[in-house]
Amino acid sequence: MNSVRMALEALHERYAACYQERDTLPTTEYISGWDAPCYRGKPKSGDIGWQAVVQDPPLEFGNVEEALELPLDESVKTFYRTFYAGDMYVEFRGQPLVLLQVLHPEDGERLQKNLIGHVMMKQRLEQAVTLFIGITDEDDLMLTVDNHTGAVGLEYVGKPQHEILAGDMESFLERLTPVFAEGAV
Repeated sequence: MNSVRMALEALHERYAACYQERDTLPTTEYISGWDAPCYRGKPKSGDIGWQAVVQDPPLEFGNVEEALELPLDESVKTFYRTFYAGDMYVEFRGQPLVLLQVLHPEDGERLQKNLIGHVMMKQRLEQAVTLFIGITDEDDLMLTVDNHTGAVGLEYVGKPQHEILAGDMESFLERLTPVFAEGAV
């Protein structure tokens, strides 16, 4: 999954450049008690600047796969275990999306619990297993990866993927355009 890691690194570089052009940093909600490695500067109005930092050690998914008795898509594991970062506002063919990221090890644990819940819901509904990687500006519309095929698509909560955006994570990440989110510090 080196190609997914490289595509994610390139996206983070484009994202940082989008903010550097405006002489600022992207922001995320400041969570007191977390010394998130990606936090930069001091909190302001409940938000703090962030800069992507390589996870060391990276988030492990063996416990999740064991609990679900299911191997998870390698590209999704790479997506969540490469950087500590704030969520990224991007566009795909003009559609606004927010890519979920991991801020801190505890945030990674919370994400894993949510992934387990999502997979169990898909199994209970007898739908193809998907793994969420982002949200849209539309209620209950998520950005997901099909755990079997690796296709990136859109689905409503409790429904199967209904629109495929890209056949794989690498090509999806390469086609994203960073969006400057107001309120940066």
